[in-house]
Amino acid sequence: MNKKFHRFSRRQFAAGSGAVVASVFFPEKQALANINDRKFIFVICAAGGASIIDSFLAQTNGPAAYSGLIKPEGSAFSACPVLNNSIQGAIPLGNRYSQANFLKKHGSDMVVMTCQVSSVNHQIAAKRAMTGDNVYGGRTIVEAVAAKYGEGLPLANLMLAGGGYAAHGDDQTVPDFARAQIVADPHMFAFATHGSKGISDRLTPRKIDQLRSLRRQVESVAQFERRHQNSPLLQQYLRNRERVIKMLEGNDTITKLMILDAATSDLESFKLQTSPDFNQIHNQFPNLATDPLEARTALAFLAVKNQLSNAVSIAPTQNPLIEADGSPNSPIAFDWSHVDHRGAQNAMWSYLLKNVDSLISLLKATDYNNDPSQGKLWDRSLIYIATEFGRDKVSSGGSGHHLNNGVVMISPLLKGNRVYGGVDAARGLTYGFDPSTGAALTGSHMTERDVYSAVAMALGIRFTRQRDLKIMMKNS
Repeated sequence: MNKKFHRFSRRQFAAGSGAVVASVFFPEKQALANINDRKFIFVICAAGGASIIDSFLAQTNGPAAYSGLIKPEGSAFSACPVLNNSIQGAIPLGNRYSQANFLKKHGSDMVVMTCQVSSVNHQIAAKRAMTGDNVYGGRTIVEAVAAKYGEGLPLANLMLAGGGYAAHGDDQTVPDFARAQIVADPHMFAFATHGSKGISDRLTPRKIDQLRSLRRQVESVAQFERRHQNSPLLQQYLRNRERVIKMLEGNDTITKLMILDAATSDLESFKLQTSPDFNQIHNQFPNLATDPLEARTALAFLAVKNQLSNAVSIAPTQNPLIEADGSPNSPIAFDWSHVDHRGAQNAMWSYLLKNVDSLISLLKATDYNNDPSQGKLWDRSLIYIATEFGRDKVSSGGSGHHLNNGVVMISPLLKGNRVYGGVDAARGLTYGFDPSTGAALTGSHMTERDVYSAVAMALGIRFTRQRDLKIMMKNS
């Protein structure tokens, strides 16, 4: 991102954010949680197919064998060494972040759950990773968590991802506040949370209210509104617009979510200021001005810390971030495996894990509700690294899509430092586990429905078709 990007008028900065609406009824009678019970989910979207046997379930023999695997003392997991990679032999690839370092810091809160998914189509598989193949009536896991814990939050379900990960679930009864709010540009999103702050013209709050009243008068006589005056969607949208405007503007969200650096932007001339937490997030995400993944994760943290969101989804960019010393990420993310399997997997796992490491550090350092007696944000959080599918079981060349895989979850709510399932190294294929004992069970497979059920159960969400996976819960 060029620094000239910041030298525009407030009008050019502002970007509207429409509200997506639906019915406010729940499919099952599940009480909403109060603020003291609130929990948080961070879905990290490993777009393109992150292979679990090229990270924490890597093997020393078989078709996908690695040499130089690292197994930290007491860890249930393996870590692939940092490899020397490049993009087409021309551009150095990878940020050199060590999987072993991640395990040493966070392995005690981490689980790997094997699974075999039901599609190798990017769009379909990504959506099923979010809906658990419709195990909860088609409700995505972020919709479910937002519906349970996010009432009263203006941006309960913050979507910083795209494709199938960003698709709404098929459950039409999700309350409107729990529908995803898609953010196209994390740097600019703060401006979309206030309709007038930063405008150089001297518009008083009274004048702004008058202008909004005039807008409603114009809308009420417009042909579109007359034609759709009985539409529940339109009426819900109008009500939601008024509700969200009051919440966002009244809480000075524009300042809380401002991640532009005051030193390189022109905020002061518009009487705007950067987030009071900017230094804290910049210490963890020093490249947030140029790296979309760092910017998205920084915005997600600020939204959660400031009680604006409780369910967030974050995806990396699929464009390589070419710098003088190379690129930390590969083209088209994990799907670069089609061209260079080992290079893409190694670089992208390091790229994501470094970001997750920084996010966890912030969550562990931050009091929930600004109250030390209520513990840290991390105490009530779960990170789910979601991906569409696995890859062919190979050690060189390119790889295609493969149904067989596994997922990573990190949370103090889970029985960590455990693998739920196993690997047949001779074939490079994962297998499942006994849900009542947790013991690995050859010849079995877990599915998207099991993964969704485990995440939901850890976060206190119950539904009729849920798989019983209490064995994975820390307090079971």
